[in-house]
Amino acid sequence: MTRTITRTVNFEQLESRGQSAATVIKLMMACNDLQLANESLSEWKKEQSMARKPRQSGAGMYFVRLQIAHLFEGLKVIAEIKNDPALLSLVRQTDAQTQQSFANLEQFLPGGAQRARMEKLMGRIRSNLTFHYEASGRLLERAIADRAARPEARLSSVTRGSTAYLWHFKAADDIVDSVVVRQIWGIPRSADVRLEADKVADELHQVFLWFVDFAGEFIWKYCGN
Repeated sequence: MTRTITRTVNFEQLESRGQSAATVIKLMMACNDLQLANESLSEWKKEQSMARKPRQSGAGMYFVRLQIAHLFEGLKVIAEIKNDPALLSLVRQTDAQTQQSFANLEQFLPGGAQRARMEKLMGRIRSNLTFHYEASGRLLERAIADRAARPEARLSSVTRGSTAYLWHFKAADDIVDSVVVRQIWGIPRSADVRLEADKVADELHQVFLWFVDFAGEFIWKYCGN
């Protein structure tokens, strides 16, 4: 049986803490956004109606991209916490699991052992496909050329609908999928693309779990002091 506990937040008290309060609010924002993206992804993975089914794959990819982008931005907040002596001291006062989740996230920060991996898996998706639509167009052009050269991938579709949510441009979904799995994640055509993509998704989901585990307990403690 699920349950919740609510704690009152006094903005006057937060104001007295200065910059650290703004950092913690940003952590709250990232956590809220990540959880909404993850919940929406779970909903789109369920069996859909006939009207929604054609958009299921594209919707799933969208919420994966959205979650990755928010996670990438959230890691910047983790870096701010690490660089704030007062907040870092509070981290050291949390339970062992929360501290371990923070330590796991540190490896993705600038100078961390997994920073380059994080930039490869998350950074370009955030910058090129989620919050911006690939300004130069080069990644899209390469994906179009790749699909045009392969008979089995040459055809896609666009759908006109009587209401806005029934319009669907599957051609864009196909190109985004190609950009992510081939150009950004570098999955070779010789590999099982779905299997390899699922491995990457699982890796990123673990970072998500570390993030929300740390953020939840840390925010709760900060607001209770």
